[in-house]
Amino acid sequence: MSKPKLYYSLFSPPARACILTAELIGLDLELMLVNMAAKQHFTPEYLALNPQHQIPVFVEEDNEVFIDSHAIMAYMVSKYGKNDDMYPKDLKKRARVDHMLHFENGVLFQVIKDMVRRNIYGGEGEFNKITLDLCDNAYTFLEAFLGKSNFFANSETLTIADVSINTSLVSLDMLIPVDKNRFPRLQAWMERMKALLPSYEEVNIKGAKALCERIRNCMRENKVKTESNTEYD
Repeated sequence: MSKPKLYYSLFSPPARACILTAELIGLDLELMLVNMAAKQHFTPEYLALNPQHQIPVFVEEDNEVFIDSHAIMAYMVSKYGKNDDMYPKDLKKRARVDHMLHFENGVLFQVIKDMVRRNIYGGEGEFNKITLDLCDNAYTFLEAFLGKSNFFANSETLTIADVSINTSLVSLDMLIPVDKNRFPRLQAWMERMKALLPSYEEVNIKGAKALCERIRNCMRENKVKTESNTEYD
């Protein structure tokens, strides 16, 4: 019997969020590794699945294709979850979860995209002040959104918003650490997630380290190039 497929690369926070969500609900996926370095995401076969050439991509047993991690997680939980705790059917609760998913995509993950744009492709050897400000802004809002709750979206239980935020935040924390004095609730939440999320080390941390290593290596190379060019100015 065929299984749903998930096209992924472990360094991708959105892909990791989908993998962890599937594990949380007991969904057995066929994981399809996409070698981004070899530009497999630009092959005609992959572009037929996702013209945006991004990961992850979810292919259902009937070959229906879904893209965008937030949509994929919501679909998986709605169809395969044993209950609706992770993505509530109650419209008010769901709206709060949706808000945090949009925040993750529109604010938090944009910090990572800014790093990729500047430090991987833009030739910058240090974190730009704009990047640092974007990150501080995201951390500040996350601290406020948690309030007195153990989970985001003012939920009593773990939701896909927590999973999505965690995979991005773990990656960012390795590059621009969350200050436990300024953001104690956020720091406590991150510690809580270590015990609640499956495959934390082998999926989440391993993937986050791969992403951070790529960014740091590019920054080192960029600094060398800048210093070399300066010598001959």
